[in-house]
Amino acid sequence: MKIERFFSKLLLVAVLCTFCACSSDDDEDLNTGGSGQGISLNIGGTNINLNNVYWASEANDDNTTYYELQFMSFDMYAYQEGGDFSSFPSSYSVVYLSFDAPGSPSELPVGTFSEDDYDLSGALDMTLDNEEGRYYVEEGSASSDLVITRDGNNYTISIPSLEIVYSDPKEVGSGRWNSTTVNWNYTGTVKKAPQY
Repeated sequence: MKIERFFSKLLLVAVLCTFCACSSDDDEDLNTGGSGQGISLNIGGTNINLNNVYWASEANDDNTTYYELQFMSFDMYAYQEGGDFSSFPSSYSVVYLSFDAPGSPSELPVGTFSEDDYDLSGALDMTLDNEEGRYYVEEGSASSDLVITRDGNNYTISIPSLEIVYSDPKEVGSGRWNSTTVNWNYTGTVKKAPQY
């Protein structure tokens, strides 16, 4: 179920990027999403910087809210809204961190969420020719709690010990997974994602 939900999100990103992009090898980073200390990862020898952060939400039927933090290597929303698609990156990565919690859809909650309560999934090093990316990633069961704090307009989003399991998307069903443990820590602003 997690993989199906992720690939439906990934399909949306790929479709939007395909319709919006002109071919270019310039890797300009507009960096207009949430700004702050980004997430730097090295997964299977692939270096990724996720420095554009947005959040989205949707009310659930059980009086909780579904929250989704979107970490991107480029600002997808700026490309969609700005109309300048000449500098679309030659490769990009997107990681979603989602959870259900009590709270309002209009405000990102703070607190501690156990590994059982959040999902992390994403695709790294995608291109217009390879929309599945080099690696599909998700959190492993050895991950620690997700902690979200707020100080004024800045949030700190951290998972001190995040086990990332990853696989080539073509091998997801084969059981060939690798894993690495990272310190997931972002501090800065987090913008509300536009609704389309």
